[in-house]
Amino acid sequence: MTVAAVLAGAAPCAAFAAGASTPGVSAASAILVTMDGTELWSLNPNAKRAVASTTKLLTALVVLDNASLEDTVVVSHKAVVAVDEGGVGLYTGQRLTVRQLMNMMLIASANDAAEVLAVHVAGSEAKFVDMMNAKAASLGLKNTKAVDPHGLGDRGRSTAADLSVIAREVMAYPEIREIVSKKSVSVPGPKGSHLVYSSTDELLGHYAGIEGVKTGYTDPAGYCFVGAAKRGDTELLGVVLGAGAGGARFTEMAKLLDWGFAHFRTQVLVSDKAPIGVVAIGRSGDATVSVRAAESFSLLQPVTEDVASVRITLPQAVSTSVWRGQQLGTAEVYRSGSIVATIPLLAEMAVSDPAAVKPAPTPPAPAEESTGSAWQRAVRASTRAMGLLSLQLLGTPVKAK
Repeated sequence: MTVAAVLAGAAPCAAFAAGASTPGVSAASAILVTMDGTELWSLNPNAKRAVASTTKLLTALVVLDNASLEDTVVVSHKAVVAVDEGGVGLYTGQRLTVRQLMNMMLIASANDAAEVLAVHVAGSEAKFVDMMNAKAASLGLKNTKAVDPHGLGDRGRSTAADLSVIAREVMAYPEIREIVSKKSVSVPGPKGSHLVYSSTDELLGHYAGIEGVKTGYTDPAGYCFVGAAKRGDTELLGVVLGAGAGGARFTEMAKLLDWGFAHFRTQVLVSDKAPIGVVAIGRSGDATVSVRAAESFSLLQPVTEDVASVRITLPQAVSTSVWRGQQLGTAEVYRSGSIVATIPLLAEMAVSDPAAVKPAPTPPAPAEESTGSAWQRAVRASTRAMGLLSLQLLGTPVKAK
């Protein structure tokens, strides 16, 4: 397990941007965040705007909450006629899985797939939109209002900041990460035919570390893109809304991500991949146990700073046996003199104190029993037993020896 953190005790945007150039992004609004939600840079992040097909990220979350990817969906006439543009030609009575429809919706940006999913989950578009808005509210998003599951309508609104939250939630699902990383999707048609649709994400295969996620365009929204990329241990997510025509949204996203990777790095300060120290067991020190961190811990900070440190606290020895997983110490992570994390250090295995497990010494036999032949010793033992029995029969107390 890995825990990631960012600079402690700082206002995200101002602190991270201090002393660094800006990305120079040209768009109506934009934001760059880490996958734990820390804002690295933004431009009008809370401006409410139409967001076109990036709406489908919220649709995906609601579907994931209410259906299995392996569920079978029968395309309804109601869903087919509800959308008249931006579809992949789904037809009434067609049988598909939720997974197939999610692929169509997120890779090819199929509006008909989004509508079919909405009707499957909620029974109607209107009820599904209510579920979308309830989901947004549960995420604490006060500036997002959905009016349809696909983003064609001009009345739906969100913000760059809200979309960054929604996208991070979506990317928490490994199945969705796999879908949005694909360059194309095959859509089954009538009589066994198939049509292949390319991804609308033009950075896939052309930008180092790109992982997805979703594009969007309508006249009111302009060109939009939510994108994520990972290089090494650093993973970033950007949102660009209202970019210029053509491929400007991809150019601006590349600028945004490039700036992030150039100015920030993730340092693994505590690792659970290898032992951190050794502790002696018992007073003799004949036995030892290796100690490992309970989890890894990484810290994001500007590349120009190197002010994080780790303080390991471990005893040289413990006086008794230990069990596997017993906490024996801590790894404290500091930045600028302030503690930002405390990671338990645990025994890798159970180890006994050698002194505690030696068998007790065998007491020496009485002198009279240690001499003579085996037969003589047996006779003496039998005679003594008979004598004890006689005393018991006479009522004489006998003390056990």
